[in-house]
Amino acid sequence: MGPIDQILGMIPGFSQSKQLKNINIEEKQLARFEAIIKSMTKQEMRNPYVINASRRRRIAAGSGNEVADVNKLLKNYEMAKKMMKQLVDMEKGKKGRGVKVPFFGS
Repeated sequence: MGPIDQILGMIPGFSQSKQLKNINIEEKQLARFEAIIKSMTKQEMRNPYVINASRRRRIAAGSGNEVADVNKLLKNYEMAKKMMKQLVDMEKGKKGRGVKVPFFGS
């Protein structure tokens, strides 16, 4: 593994997370995800829940990827959002409080 694993290891809570030990981050996959994100509108980056089937097809075509790749990115986003919420809850010792995690971009 490369520098991404080292960066994740420096983030408080990530180095001790059991869920992150089995994550395999591939540079090629990151390049695909970047292309997909760049094919999104600002609205889609701010609120990924507006991405319906036709938007997924447009994003996939614009990024040179398959719709399955767009779906994978959105699924990974949801998983990361849940993990971040768990980390914040652990850190603050609070249960059940909502944490707003922005998607990508401004």
